[in-house]
Amino acid sequence: MKFSAKINWSFAAAIAVSVCWIIGDVYVAGFDPDPSDYPLFSKTYADQVNVEFATLMLEGSSSRLMFGALIGALTGPLLLPATWLVYQFFKDTQKWYAVFVYWILLAGAVLSPLGHAGFFYVGEIYKAVYHTDSVAHPYLLETGRGFMKMLNIAWGMAIGVLAVGWISLAVCILLNKTLLPRWMALLTPFVLTLCIIPIKGLLPLPFSGWVGGAIFNIAYLTFFSSLLFIFRKKLLNKI
Repeated sequence: MKFSAKINWSFAAAIAVSVCWIIGDVYVAGFDPDPSDYPLFSKTYADQVNVEFATLMLEGSSSRLMFGALIGALTGPLLLPATWLVYQFFKDTQKWYAVFVYWILLAGAVLSPLGHAGFFYVGEIYKAVYHTDSVAHPYLLETGRGFMKMLNIAWGMAIGVLAVGWISLAVCILLNKTLLPRWMALLTPFVLTLCIIPIKGLLPLPFSGWVGGAIFNIAYLTFFSSLLFIFRKKLLNKI
């Protein structure tokens, strides 16, 4: 396959996976509940649960949460060509810093689907607590703590690794090691995520929940769209 064709297919994968993950985030975690509306968790079991997570997905049906989890997890392989695409924007892909950024972002891409899918199980277990008799709560709460631990490890690891990779890319852009202008460091996903976070608080429901759940992947879509519409020709001219 020609290099230009690889680039075009990689752009298609990057945009598609960004859109799919935004949809997945909105479906699985696009809620902005008031914990005080659920005193079972905000008061009765406040010392036994993460109140924010315990109440986050109570309004989501099982089919909605499952769809949100699966559309992200099953489109995860598209993150691989998207990562390769980013790698191609380095002026010299043989340099150690280019290889470092590529492999760190690749590791983050591989770790991400499990972390995303984990939200489904957390949401379902706390819905079970909310809708069952109190006699079953001790066991369900213990199970919920296990699910939360799994989510924290899987999602935390993915976000941590991706943060290292995207921050490293931003530094490389600032040091003029890529084909991108220095201002593009502001549109790298980690930096852009920090800029989007305050916007969430300004939005009304349900948009605040949608943006809050999908912040990171909104940043992904913005970043890859910028590469596609502004810098695609510059990359093709690299041949």
